[in-house]
Amino acid sequence: MSVEDDVRAAWGIEPLRGLWEKAREALEAASPPATFRLELPDAENQRAVGELYGRPMWGQGTRISLSKLDEATRRSRFALGLAEVLEILHERPLARGEAAERDERRERTAETLRAALAERGLATAAWAEPWMQWLRQYGRVGDDELPAVARSAAKALGALALAEPPEAWTSRSELAASVGGAHALDNGTALSRVVLKAAALAHGVETPGNERERRALWERCGVTLDAVSATVLCWALPLVGSDDWSQGVRQRTAQGLPTHLTHLDLRTAPARLVEPGTAIAVCENPRVLESAVEDGIAHPVVCVSGRPSTVTRALLRRLVDCGAVLHYHGDFDWPGVSITSSLLAHHGARPWRMSAADYREALDQAAANRTDLPNLVGTPLETPWDPQLSELMSTAARAIEEEAVLPTLLADLRRGLST
Repeated sequence: MSVEDDVRAAWGIEPLRGLWEKAREALEAASPPATFRLELPDAENQRAVGELYGRPMWGQGTRISLSKLDEATRRSRFALGLAEVLEILHERPLARGEAAERDERRERTAETLRAALAERGLATAAWAEPWMQWLRQYGRVGDDELPAVARSAAKALGALALAEPPEAWTSRSELAASVGGAHALDNGTALSRVVLKAAALAHGVETPGNERERRALWERCGVTLDAVSATVLCWALPLVGSDDWSQGVRQRTAQGLPTHLTHLDLRTAPARLVEPGTAIAVCENPRVLESAVEDGIAHPVVCVSGRPSTVTRALLRRLVDCGAVLHYHGDFDWPGVSITSSLLAHHGARPWRMSAADYREALDQAAANRTDLPNLVGTPLETPWDPQLSELMSTAARAIEEEAVLPTLLADLRRGLST
């Protein structure tokens, strides 16, 4: 006899019929209950149910736990779950309730997403579980679309800088072409939405809500939307080339004009930009560069304008590869500290007026001038180039923007930064 025949012979008996009918009714409910009421009209019913369930039955009725009944059928010599037993005895599958179907659908979704991430080595990333939960609840991706979207999203995420600043850059269209089509990551597509959500979770930022925020997040991950819109602001770069491109940049300096360089500019630029040992001042706020231009200071300056974009990092890397020495100054706030740490770690920049002593001097100057300083907000960060700086900033709890120390920075530029 087959297992099915054995199950019918052992459990398809009249004293157990009410048990199986009530169990099916409970499992097929829209929201399956934990227990159900079972009538036990005579001693034969009590004995049969008690032997199967694993405890003596007394009286005319009892409550049966679905989970315990399932355990009992699995402990039996048949080792079958309750649902399997019911399908054999009634010769038809369970019509699962909405809640059960929903749970099963969620589990299938989780398995699909986890498998796609695992293929790219991303399943254990800290952002992976929150992202999968968001996608199941709010991702608005149909069940039929999910496998393809999951694979494409995982492939795209595997190419993004989700932890460290990007070492290389790619265009969004090139990335999209590699995962599903040149426009697969355009604004409004399901793939773009789910990839950016993962990127936001990985970088600990809010999900972008407008084009500016989307562009900034793509840039943070090493993706450029095009080769011309993102720029890096420069002044007085001492380019050594005799080519038209280098001459054009030098002519702008001669006219007292800064230059906005794009990725397209850097593609056209000669391989060698400056002489080895050239000192380059790098600032966070455009006002520093603008003041150097207005004062006719010839020292080269590059402005990162906040968190460095892909084109900014590309230029800095090119300058370092030529042997230039970068000197960075930024705001004395926690985002400024984060940018400083990144540029020191990944571009070999030297801190410029970014010590605890410089911060203390700026505080004292503000107090002497009765200048109100903004509150220092956010999570404190370490300052490995001067550990006392982080402690002092946390204690003083005041932010100092670059404009507050502009005279000191300009004086340094007039004298020239040392290499």
